[in-house]
Amino acid sequence: MNLCDLPEEEQALIETDKAAAYAVWKERKGDHAKAEEDLKTIPEPLHATFLDAVKKYRSK
Repeated sequence: MNLCDLPEEEQALIETDKAAAYAVWKERKGDHAKAEEDLKTIPEPLHATFLDAVKKYRSK
């Protein structure tokens, strides 16, 4: 599957999920006090999606 073939909206959701996974990884590694510090890099309409993904990855 090529991400470039997906509509922009789906690409944005995938990138937001990846950003949340990376933020939680950095949190666990000790680079971040909280994953939410990366929220400022996410477009405002995707903030809720990012926060939901952070919860998902923290529970793993």
